[in-house]
Amino acid sequence: MRYVNLGGSGGPNNLEADQVVSAIERACESDLRTALRLVARYSAYWWSNGLQDEAAAAAERVLSMLGRTVPVGLDEEYLLAVIHGAGSAEQEQLERAQQIVLTTTGPFQYSVTVLLWSLVFGPFEPAGVVEEVLERNEAGDAWTRAAVELCRGYPGLTAAAPADAAQALRTALGRFRMLEDRWGMFLALCSLRQVVDEPLDITTEALELAEQLCLAEETALLLCERADLYRRLGKLEDAHADYSRALSIGEHADLAETVAAARLGLARTARHSGNAPAARTHLSAVLTLPNLEDAHFEALHELRVLNASEASA
Repeated sequence: MRYVNLGGSGGPNNLEADQVVSAIERACESDLRTALRLVARYSAYWWSNGLQDEAAAAAERVLSMLGRTVPVGLDEEYLLAVIHGAGSAEQEQLERAQQIVLTTTGPFQYSVTVLLWSLVFGPFEPAGVVEEVLERNEAGDAWTRAAVELCRGYPGLTAAAPADAAQALRTALGRFRMLEDRWGMFLALCSLRQVVDEPLDITTEALELAEQLCLAEETALLLCERADLYRRLGKLEDAHADYSRALSIGEHADLAETVAAARLGLARTARHSGNAPAARTHLSAVLTLPNLEDAHFEALHELRVLNASEASA
């Protein structure tokens, strides 16, 4: 996912982003310790401004020069670099990063580390390891405490019961509200909507934040999710409006999976509205999208349902 400023002050400054990359490139030529510190220093900036690609590129450059060497006194900085460059990091580098986490006895130095580690590596760690890392950091500053509660309730990260996970996420949401941190609020809302019985209001608030923060992909996905909820409630006009907006965003941003989801939703809405021709048009469009086997399977299933409903009419 792409997120926006930790303090909610708006989107990234492209000039500033370019200057950060240039500074790290210069440091790689003369002082790898400084380069590594810069990667750590700008970790929150990259992630909070949706600049994961830039973060990955910078981290990969530094890691390619460091190899498996962890500079003395820069363990957490190395860990953050591996988190950013996890997609292309060497196995030995991933193992070094894991070792750093397991051998650290106190809280992380950088507030954002506990959140980034939890979201990137946490899903692949035993729940007990994740909980131990969270416990080490729950006495940090206000933002860290909010992040710990977010991770404690994040689906699949810990062994928390559904009710406990929901409470942790509500606590995180409240703390991020007090900090006026829209990024944290968005993360908490997106997680909370997955563990509550009636997620419509939460999904709507998450959608509003996604729009404010100019998160195109997340906006389209949330529109599809809210449209699904509207459709199940029988609010077909509202569902059609949300699916249509999601389709427009998906086509504009070249998000094939989002386009497929929106068209499938429009097809189902059209079928429930008695508009079989429109449903067939959307399903046919889904079947033309390349490399989307799951979407094709759903479209073919929906066509069978449509044919059966017409035959029984």
